[in-house]
Amino acid sequence: PRSSLRRQFPVYIQAVLITLQISNRTHHTQPPLASMLGSLPSTSGRQCLVPQRTLSVLPCTHHRIPVLPFSRRIIRAAAGEGEGPSTGPATAEASQEDARIKKTLADLDALLGVQEDTKSGSKPKAGDNSLQTSISVSPEAMRKLADAESQRLAGGDAGKAGPMRDDLEGQFQKIIEKARRLADEQSKKGGNATNEQEQAQLRAEFETLLTQISKSPDALDKDDIKKLRDAAFGPQTFWITETMPIADAERTGLLIRGNLRDERSKVFAHIREKVLELFGDKYTVIMVEDSEAEAEEGSSSAAAMGGGGVKPRPGGAAAQAQLLNTPRIAFQVIPAAQAVPPQTTGWKQAIAFVLALLFVGSCGQLALAANITKLPKETLEWFANPANYESDALPPGLDTWDPAPYFATAIPIFSAILGTNVAHEVGHRVAAFVRGVRLGPTYFVPNFQVGSFGAITPFTSMLKDRLALWDVAAAGPIAGVLASATLLAIGLSQSHPGDLPPEALVPVPSQLFQGSLLLGSLTRLVLGDVAMRGAEVAVSPLVIAGWCGLITQALQLLPVGSVDGGRMVQAAYGKQALSLTSLFTYLGLGLGLLGSSLALPYGIYVIICQRTAERYVQDAVTPTGDARANATAAAVLFAILVLLPMAPELASSFGVGPTDNFL
Repeated sequence: PRSSLRRQFPVYIQAVLITLQISNRTHHTQPPLASMLGSLPSTSGRQCLVPQRTLSVLPCTHHRIPVLPFSRRIIRAAAGEGEGPSTGPATAEASQEDARIKKTLADLDALLGVQEDTKSGSKPKAGDNSLQTSISVSPEAMRKLADAESQRLAGGDAGKAGPMRDDLEGQFQKIIEKARRLADEQSKKGGNATNEQEQAQLRAEFETLLTQISKSPDALDKDDIKKLRDAAFGPQTFWITETMPIADAERTGLLIRGNLRDERSKVFAHIREKVLELFGDKYTVIMVEDSEAEAEEGSSSAAAMGGGGVKPRPGGAAAQAQLLNTPRIAFQVIPAAQAVPPQTTGWKQAIAFVLALLFVGSCGQLALAANITKLPKETLEWFANPANYESDALPPGLDTWDPAPYFATAIPIFSAILGTNVAHEVGHRVAAFVRGVRLGPTYFVPNFQVGSFGAITPFTSMLKDRLALWDVAAAGPIAGVLASATLLAIGLSQSHPGDLPPEALVPVPSQLFQGSLLLGSLTRLVLGDVAMRGAEVAVSPLVIAGWCGLITQALQLLPVGSVDGGRMVQAAYGKQALSLTSLFTYLGLGLGLLGSSLALPYGIYVIICQRTAERYVQDAVTPTGDARANATAAAVLFAILVLLPMAPELASSFGVGPTDNFL
């Protein structure tokens, strides 16, 4: 609507206002039409007058502009309207100023075709002469405006800035000359008799120029939309039923809804080809599920069934149409710049480096803490008393203690935990290379209980389809699980009595194995009932590394947000399925059913850092196939069994650790 011109205007128009030279209270008498556009320069050097109302449409509060009313209410308040009666010369002058302002309001309304109701104040008489503020604009003002617009459209391309500037300046000059000519004709004829057709044309040109200036350089205009509808869509490909702006805070563009008339892959390829042919790389087409259409169809079907209608049995052409439109799809046409994920910057690389150092430190801390039982007993008792921390004396027992066995078992744990996490990230990057996907830096998430919660591996390029998303997301856990399971298997085989010397084993409380239903059962199956029923069980350092590695991989496989498991569920089953699985995952983590003591911190981490689904998938509709869907379900089940702790009754019956304190 034209009234929006008062509320929205390009910010760079302020460059014109800054250069205005305002002649203080220089009054003239001009015909109404002459006061519509103001004193922009012409080739003949003549000047028209700018009404004060013109400034009110410009959202500029620069301190060098003395009067910038933004609305009728502000203007009237500035003119003294609504105040009590007063006497004297000041009152007469205020009344004259008020009449002048109201007149200029009406002039600009006539130009823009806006009708507004006046709640208060009297209309000026036909014979009154309205006083205008003379405002001159230097020739540099228009050049600055044109330069700003050309730079915005050309993205800073100096080669394009000149022609764009000249074009905009020429359009301004044409509008000014036409307005001056109409003003002269009106002055000669007398009164307000003017050519209404020419006035309407002038308003249209003026609004077109404002639209050209104010719109985004990447926005779809009416011409682009018409070209798109005529060339890319049609009754043989995709029949358009509705087009609307994308309602997204992070993405602008056009949402196109309708019905498929051919195979989805063929239609999508045809539309992308036509968009590339028409606009080059200016726009990107994304195919998404139309959940609103499915909801509307569900409501219509339910209403039909409720009204006694019979659901038709699909057959022939109807069956083919139903098959093509399952699921219902829509297309998003967005600027190409918005189809690219956030890119890597220097500060992001610095954060990744710091997190990598903290991750290495957490792995070292875990390796040292896992061997704490190898310290002398009197040393542990000394550390158990906080009052001893202020003492400078050496803890008792360390003077005769040999640290070689301690570090001999700590180093394998440190290197193995580090290796499983690195293997996970290598799996991601190998799959990304094969699929032609670019990845950003790896942000490790350190944790002192298991070494790491995994890592955040962002995409820096648009993924072609859900198949590429699944492959890249699944490659990391596959590599991590294989590495961790291998370490656990080797460690369990070395934990039998006599396979390794006692100093090469690590005493671990057997109750810790109750933290995982799957891993505790496997450990009980390999080591036997006798070894697992004691208070401690001596195991190889690789058992600890493999156990922690599998816990980390299981956390990453949970079907929530944009962690690996969430990406796999999104790729295999869609965003709606991911929303459902995320809800149940949050419930499991919040209640402590998944991961025991790790549940709450991991849940908070996901909510803060990885709660949203992946957005940068060009074909977000085509499924990955049954094989990958079944693999996703198996991966989620594996994660649940690893993170689900043993119930006390089950631990007692299996013979995993002492159970007295559970009863």
